[in-house]
Amino acid sequence: MSPFAANLSDADMADLAAYYAAQVARPRPATIDPAKAAAGERLANAHHCTSCHRPGLVGYEQVPRLAGQDATYLQRLLRAFKAQTASDLDGAMTMSAQPLSDSDIENLVHYLGSLDGRQ
Repeated sequence: MSPFAANLSDADMADLAAYYAAQVARPRPATIDPAKAAAGERLANAHHCTSCHRPGLVGYEQVPRLAGQDATYLQRLLRAFKAQTASDLDGAMTMSAQPLSDSDIENLVHYLGSLDGRQ
């Protein structure tokens, strides 16, 4: 993004922000396993996900929204954080993903997919 954004004026960035903010969330259909979603909710609580991603896991400023995100995307990203092949600005997600097993990640994805991503 940096090379693209380097040439944008403040007005250009404000216009892009307004455009994306006006988009309506259209969640992809996902099959949610209620037992896995319940286990994922327990994991999210145990790992204090809301301390950064806010109640409802709706994100804030540079912290992304997790609620309603695409399941395939979330699973791939959580696995990449665990494998340390994806990075985040301060390393918090890389560190947070280390204790997660594959089944933990699957359960978290089911839980996050069960949440309404609209605010």
